[in-house]
Amino acid sequence: MNVFQIALIPLFALLFICCYSGDGSKTERLRSDSLVREVVQGNLSLLSLAESNEFMYFKDKYFYEPANLKIISKFDKIQIQVVTYRIYQHVKLENNRYRFHIQNARQLHIPNKAFVYYQRSFEEMNRRAATSKDSIRLQLPNDYATLLIAE
Repeated sequence: MNVFQIALIPLFALLFICCYSGDGSKTERLRSDSLVREVVQGNLSLLSLAESNEFMYFKDKYFYEPANLKIISKFDKIQIQVVTYRIYQHVKLENNRYRFHIQNARQLHIPNKAFVYYQRSFEEMNRRAATSKDSIRLQLPNDYATLLIAE
């Protein structure tokens, strides 16, 4: 390999990382929407979708405003439930700290943006518990992920 070829390898790697943000391609999002419609229509169970390896996302607006699952559309609710289920399948409460036992969004088939959002939320809750003068006790019900699907 010559010097020019060696220099191109890191350039292509950087280009791939920059172009693929991990938030799902148009095709993945269309497939996700189709699967959610199948759940809405009763042709696919919510749990089957949540446990599948199909990519799933939810609308960006839910990162910035609270989502009341009782009043949002069924379509949006299903998307949120699936992503949240996949996150909480890998969260444990250990020594009053939330431990997120997963390394990246691709392992969960969710957008990187959602992964980072939840990861930072857990870190913030852990920080608050650690610095609390009132000894905040974090809680996580047994099998919380399954409770999210049942709601």
